[in-house]
Amino acid sequence: MADLATHIGIVPMTVLASTSAISRGYRVTLASDSTVSVSAIGVRGDFVVTNDIAASSYGAACPMQAGAKVDAFASEAVSVGDAAYSAASGAFSKTSTNAILVGKWVQAASANTLGTVLIETVA
Repeated sequence: MADLATHIGIVPMTVLASTSAISRGYRVTLASDSTVSVSAIGVRGDFVVTNDIAASSYGAACPMQAGAKVDAFASEAVSVGDAAYSAASGAFSKTSTNAILVGKWVQAASANTLGTVLIETVA
């Protein structure tokens, strides 16, 4: 949780991972059985995982509706100010093709590393 100290607006919630482990910085979607799994590219997601979660275990996640600043796994290189979009397998991107706008990159990241996204709230 020490990483959360630098992120204003995060109100972590407890989530239960499905049968697959989920790493910090990935978007996840809540299933009907109350577990979460990584979100598809065309899905905004319900939460962003704030710490690594083992399969079938509990962990912390930030609600996507919270409008918080979160660590985000970049599927490609991104720069500060780029629009942040959903990407395949729960990652974030700057590419809008088949994706959903989720916020703005406020910390640059190389491909396949963590950056920071300011989540855009949904009206």
